[in-house]
Amino acid sequence: MGWITGHLIGTVSNIGSKISELPISEAVIFDLAIILLISVIFAFIAKSLKQPLIPAYVLAGLAIGPLFLGYVKNSEIISAFSEIGIAFLLFTAGLEFSFRKIKEANLKKIVFIGIFQVVAIFLIVYLLKGFLGLTNLQVAYFGVILAFSSTMVDIKLLSDRGELLTLHGRLILGILLLQDLIAIAVIVIFSTGGFVLEPILIAFAKLLAIIIFAIILQKLVLNKLFRFAAKSGELLFLLSLAVLFLFLVLSHLSGLSIVIGAFIAGVSLANSPFKIELESRVVPVRDFFAILFFVALGTQIVFSKIESNIFLLVFTLIVAILLKPFLTLIFLRIAGYQPKTSFFTAISIGQISEFSLHIGLMGLFFGVFDISLFSLIILSMIISMSLTPYFINYKDSIHKFFRYPLGIFKFLPVSENLEYNLKKGEKETLLVGAHRVGTILLKSLMDRKDKLLVIDYNPEIINALIKKKISCVYGDITSPDLLRVLDIKKLKLVISTVPGFEENKHLLKFIKGHNPKIEVVVTGSRISESLKLYEEGADYVITPKILAGEELTRRLRSNNFDLKKAKAAHLKRLIEFHKILY
Repeated sequence: MGWITGHLIGTVSNIGSKISELPISEAVIFDLAIILLISVIFAFIAKSLKQPLIPAYVLAGLAIGPLFLGYVKNSEIISAFSEIGIAFLLFTAGLEFSFRKIKEANLKKIVFIGIFQVVAIFLIVYLLKGFLGLTNLQVAYFGVILAFSSTMVDIKLLSDRGELLTLHGRLILGILLLQDLIAIAVIVIFSTGGFVLEPILIAFAKLLAIIIFAIILQKLVLNKLFRFAAKSGELLFLLSLAVLFLFLVLSHLSGLSIVIGAFIAGVSLANSPFKIELESRVVPVRDFFAILFFVALGTQIVFSKIESNIFLLVFTLIVAILLKPFLTLIFLRIAGYQPKTSFFTAISIGQISEFSLHIGLMGLFFGVFDISLFSLIILSMIISMSLTPYFINYKDSIHKFFRYPLGIFKFLPVSENLEYNLKKGEKETLLVGAHRVGTILLKSLMDRKDKLLVIDYNPEIINALIKKKISCVYGDITSPDLLRVLDIKKLKLVISTVPGFEENKHLLKFIKGHNPKIEVVVTGSRISESLKLYEEGADYVITPKILAGEELTRRLRSNNFDLKKAKAAHLKRLIEFHKILY
């Protein structure tokens, strides 16, 4: 095995020496080819093991770098590409930025939680500097690096799970966007190279000038240009790149970090009506350069002093993965959010941010960190980002495990504003979930809305129901307290359009346990789940995919089926259903 490894390294080194003799333009092409080929191999391995891809790219860089194959020769050019990569990452993060999104999650509470969490983490790290063996400047960098969480990772994971519109999804997004603003301010301060007041004030004045320019440009120029450019997808894409690089140049000329310009460029386009089209075209380019960025990070990892820094690595991971979510949980509970909402929000932010990584790069550039400390930050980022998908995907199980220990905070009152909007009168029908399939059912139940009660976990849906004067309750049906406070004795029918198997199983057990005569209709996302729900005692199980297939088959087999007429009728119904809530 050792002979094979040695032979492989020797062969790659020979190839590398031959490529280094090529003109630089051709050598870069070969370097990029090797980087992408090895990245693909690591990405396939990660995907087959159901692991996130970012750590795979960093490991690919580790394999390509001086520790193993020692292949890449044009490190300066690859570093330049990787800088563009982080610029694209923060440009797309800026595209997600919206003050409206922060406001929807309760602006005052978000500001309280976000600022106190960042300050608390910074102070804890700073007060422990004696145990960490760091200088004052190093611990200041470490404090802010650990305080921020990754907007990019959480948005991707929550979007894939369809949880961005839930209350905990909005809270996560609000906290992360506020952190991004704080991170920009920190980068401005650190970009001056010290903590002297005058250079910092000048840097913030430059930042303010760029922001004012972005606002004026967006209102007077960009809106008109993008409306014209929207006629051509290619022109729209080119214009978005032009905006990005315009602000990169402005930041560089102002002596500020280019990531500030990238983020401001994204924010300036965040409210554009063409935002979705922009994202669909920019994301593939971002992904390409982001791969180079993470591979370049991997090439810089060194393990020469890892033994002496092992305590600091463990401390960094404990703060990022455990302490930061725990403090966030406490602040959320103090702010009045329900225990489960607080837990789901807190557990999602246990990682190190892409902004933190850039701050680490600044520390390396200014000589605050040596390469071993910077490698430690990269390793912490890899480990924390790798664990985040598991925390989010299995948060229900983790919550059940920690529910009783976290009961020590039950003395903190719950004061969410969306809980109850109950109208007088006995309720005969309970609808759980008023979105998608629930919207269609809601229309048929509107003729007796005084007898209807709706439970939903989406704040937008609850607000819409309140405007329609429909009795509604905000919450999750798996909450041990929610169903108990409702008077279900007079209910005749319960309909759940929530696709989660465990949620419907819990609802069935509770309703049938209190009154077996109540008819319960639940939803199964798979045939196997639908069969299990019938075994649990469901009176009927909605299986949307089966129903849709049967309905389409019935229509296609009809002799008088007309696709154009069907389309017109379908559009009319969609508009009617949309008006029910909006």
